[in-house]
Amino acid sequence: MKCWRTFDFERRYGTNKILIYSLLLTMLFFSFSFALMQSLFSKTLYSGYFHFFLIALLAIYPLHKLVHLLPILHYWRQMKCRCKMTCYCMPIISINIKQPVPKRTFMVSLLLPFFTINPALLICGMLFPHYIHYFTMLTAFHMGMCAIDLLYLKAMAASPKYAVIEEHDRGYEILIPQ
Repeated sequence: MKCWRTFDFERRYGTNKILIYSLLLTMLFFSFSFALMQSLFSKTLYSGYFHFFLIALLAIYPLHKLVHLLPILHYWRQMKCRCKMTCYCMPIISINIKQPVPKRTFMVSLLLPFFTINPALLICGMLFPHYIHYFTMLTAFHMGMCAIDLLYLKAMAASPKYAVIEEHDRGYEILIPQ
Protein backbone atom coordinates (compact mmCIF):
# COMPACT_ATOMS: atom_id res chain seq x y z
CA MET A 1 0.00 0.00 0.00
CA LYS A 2 1.14 3.49 -0.84
CA CYS A 3 0.09 6.60 1.07
CA TRP A 4 -1.88 8.85 -1.28
CA ARG A 5 -2.60 11.62 1.21
CA THR A 6 -2.71 12.36 4.95
CA PHE A 7 -5.41 14.44 6.61
CA ASP A 8 -5.11 16.09 10.02
CA PHE A 9 -7.51 19.00 10.10
CA GLU A 10 -6.85 19.77 13.76
CA ARG A 11 -3.18 20.38 13.07
CA ARG A 12 -3.75 21.99 9.68
CA TYR A 13 -6.49 24.44 10.65
CA GLY A 14 -6.29 24.40 14.44
CA THR A 15 -8.91 23.45 16.97
CA ASN A 16 -10.14 27.03 17.34
CA LYS A 17 -10.82 27.47 13.62
CA ILE A 18 -12.71 24.17 13.46
CA LEU A 19 -14.71 25.16 16.54
CA ILE A 20 -15.59 28.53 14.98
CA TYR A 21 -16.61 26.78 11.74
CA SER A 22 -18.79 24.39 13.73
CA LEU A 23 -20.41 27.19 15.76
CA LEU A 24 -21.05 29.25 12.64
CA LEU A 25 -22.66 26.25 10.94
CA THR A 26 -24.77 25.65 14.06
CA MET A 27 -26.02 29.24 14.22
CA LEU A 28 -26.74 29.47 10.50
CA PHE A 29 -28.59 26.16 10.47
CA PHE A 30 -30.67 27.11 13.51
CA SER A 31 -31.56 30.52 12.08
CA PHE A 32 -32.73 29.17 8.74
CA SER A 33 -34.36 25.97 9.97
CA PHE A 34 -36.25 27.66 12.80
CA ALA A 35 -37.50 30.43 10.52
CA LEU A 36 -38.59 27.90 7.88
CA MET A 37 -40.21 25.49 10.33
CA GLN A 38 -41.94 28.31 12.22
CA SER A 39 -43.39 29.69 8.99
CA LEU A 40 -44.59 26.24 7.88
CA PHE A 41 -45.92 25.09 11.27
CA SER A 42 -46.90 28.31 13.05
CA LYS A 43 -48.08 27.23 16.49
CA THR A 44 -47.68 28.75 19.92
CA LEU A 45 -44.36 27.63 21.38
CA TYR A 46 -44.38 26.00 24.80
CA SER A 47 -41.49 25.98 27.24
CA GLY A 48 -42.49 22.86 29.14
CA TYR A 49 -40.38 19.71 29.20
CA PHE A 50 -37.14 21.69 29.30
CA HIS A 51 -35.53 18.92 31.37
CA PHE A 52 -36.16 16.48 28.48
CA PHE A 53 -34.50 18.95 26.14
CA LEU A 54 -31.40 19.05 28.37
CA ILE A 55 -31.28 15.25 28.56
CA ALA A 56 -31.59 15.03 24.77
CA LEU A 57 -28.85 17.64 24.38
CA LEU A 58 -26.51 15.53 26.53
CA ALA A 59 -27.52 12.32 24.72
CA ILE A 60 -26.86 13.54 21.19
CA TYR A 61 -23.07 13.20 21.34
CA PRO A 62 -23.00 9.53 22.49
CA LEU A 63 -25.78 8.76 20.00
CA HIS A 64 -23.76 10.44 17.24
CA LYS A 65 -20.74 8.27 18.08
CA LEU A 66 -22.87 5.13 18.27
CA VAL A 67 -24.35 5.76 14.81
CA HIS A 68 -20.80 6.30 13.47
CA LEU A 69 -19.99 2.78 14.67
CA LEU A 70 -22.84 0.97 12.92
CA PRO A 71 -21.23 0.59 9.45
CA ILE A 72 -17.86 -0.42 10.91
CA LEU A 73 -19.14 -2.64 13.69
CA HIS A 74 -17.67 -5.78 12.13
CA TYR A 75 -14.21 -4.31 12.92
CA TRP A 76 -14.95 -4.40 16.65
CA ARG A 77 -11.98 -6.65 17.43
CA GLN A 78 -9.60 -4.03 15.99
CA MET A 79 -11.31 -1.07 17.68
CA LYS A 80 -9.88 0.87 20.56
CA CYS A 81 -12.18 3.28 22.37
CA ARG A 82 -10.92 6.06 24.61
CA CYS A 83 -12.72 8.74 26.55
CA LYS A 84 -10.83 11.80 27.71
CA MET A 85 -12.05 14.91 29.46
CA THR A 86 -11.37 18.32 27.97
CA CYS A 87 -12.01 21.59 29.75
CA TYR A 88 -12.51 19.51 32.94
CA CYS A 89 -16.11 18.72 32.05
CA MET A 90 -16.53 17.77 28.40
CA PRO A 91 -15.90 14.11 27.52
CA ILE A 92 -14.44 13.37 24.09
CA ILE A 93 -14.92 9.81 22.84
CA SER A 94 -12.38 8.66 20.29
CA ILE A 95 -12.60 5.39 18.41
CA ASN A 96 -9.56 4.10 16.54
CA ILE A 97 -9.48 1.10 14.24
CA LYS A 98 -6.14 -0.65 13.92
CA GLN A 99 -6.96 -2.01 10.46
CA PRO A 100 -7.51 -0.08 7.19
CA VAL A 101 -11.17 0.47 6.27
CA PRO A 102 -12.44 0.67 2.67
CA LYS A 103 -13.17 4.21 1.51
CA ARG A 104 -16.88 3.60 0.88
CA THR A 105 -17.43 2.06 4.31
CA PHE A 106 -15.59 4.92 5.98
CA MET A 107 -17.59 7.52 4.05
CA VAL A 108 -20.87 5.80 4.98
CA SER A 109 -19.71 5.84 8.60
CA LEU A 110 -19.06 9.59 8.35
CA LEU A 111 -22.42 10.35 6.71
CA LEU A 112 -24.74 8.06 8.66
CA PRO A 113 -25.26 10.31 11.73
CA PHE A 114 -25.99 13.27 9.46
CA PHE A 115 -28.62 11.37 7.47
CA THR A 116 -30.27 9.60 10.42
CA ILE A 117 -30.26 11.89 13.45
CA ASN A 118 -30.97 15.21 11.70
CA PRO A 119 -34.04 14.00 9.75
CA ALA A 120 -35.36 12.22 12.85
CA LEU A 121 -35.12 15.43 14.89
CA LEU A 122 -36.72 17.53 12.15
CA ILE A 123 -39.58 15.03 11.77
CA CYS A 124 -40.12 15.17 15.53
CA GLY A 125 -40.29 18.96 15.20
CA MET A 126 -43.00 18.59 12.56
CA LEU A 127 -44.93 16.10 14.70
CA PHE A 128 -44.74 18.34 17.78
CA PRO A 129 -44.92 21.90 16.40
CA HIS A 130 -45.35 23.44 19.86
CA TYR A 131 -41.79 22.31 20.67
CA ILE A 132 -40.24 23.07 17.30
CA HIS A 133 -37.70 25.38 18.93
CA TYR A 134 -36.30 22.50 20.98
CA PHE A 135 -36.01 20.20 17.99
CA THR A 136 -34.41 22.81 15.74
CA MET A 137 -31.89 23.63 18.51
CA LEU A 138 -31.06 19.93 18.86
CA THR A 139 -30.74 19.57 15.09
CA ALA A 140 -28.51 22.64 14.86
CA PHE A 141 -26.33 21.34 17.71
CA HIS A 142 -25.97 18.02 15.91
CA MET A 143 -25.21 19.81 12.64
CA GLY A 144 -22.31 21.52 14.40
CA MET A 145 -21.03 18.13 15.53
CA CYS A 146 -21.23 16.89 11.94
CA ALA A 147 -19.03 19.77 10.70
CA ILE A 148 -15.72 17.89 11.13
CA ASP A 149 -17.27 14.79 9.51
CA LEU A 150 -18.27 16.87 6.51
CA LEU A 151 -14.75 18.32 6.26
CA TYR A 152 -13.22 14.84 6.22
CA LEU A 153 -15.84 13.66 3.74
CA LYS A 154 -15.05 16.53 1.39
CA ALA A 155 -11.35 15.71 1.57
CA MET A 156 -11.93 12.01 0.92
CA ALA A 157 -14.31 12.48 -1.99
CA ALA A 158 -11.45 13.21 -4.40
CA SER A 159 -9.46 10.12 -3.41
CA PRO A 160 -9.18 7.09 -5.69
CA LYS A 161 -12.13 4.72 -5.78
CA TYR A 162 -10.40 1.65 -4.29
CA ALA A 163 -8.54 3.49 -1.54
CA VAL A 164 -8.56 2.40 2.08
CA ILE A 165 -8.52 4.68 5.11
CA GLU A 166 -6.18 4.13 8.02
CA GLU A 167 -6.39 6.07 11.26
CA HIS A 168 -3.37 7.38 13.13
CA ASP A 169 -2.81 9.69 16.08
CA ARG A 170 -2.04 12.47 13.61
CA GLY A 171 -5.19 11.99 11.50
CA TYR A 172 -6.17 9.80 8.57
CA GLU A 173 -4.08 8.34 5.79
CA ILE A 174 -5.57 7.42 2.44
CA LEU A 175 -3.77 4.34 1.12
CA ILE A 176 -3.97 3.05 -2.44
CA PRO A 177 -2.87 -0.34 -3.71
CA GLN A 178 0.30 -0.36 -5.79
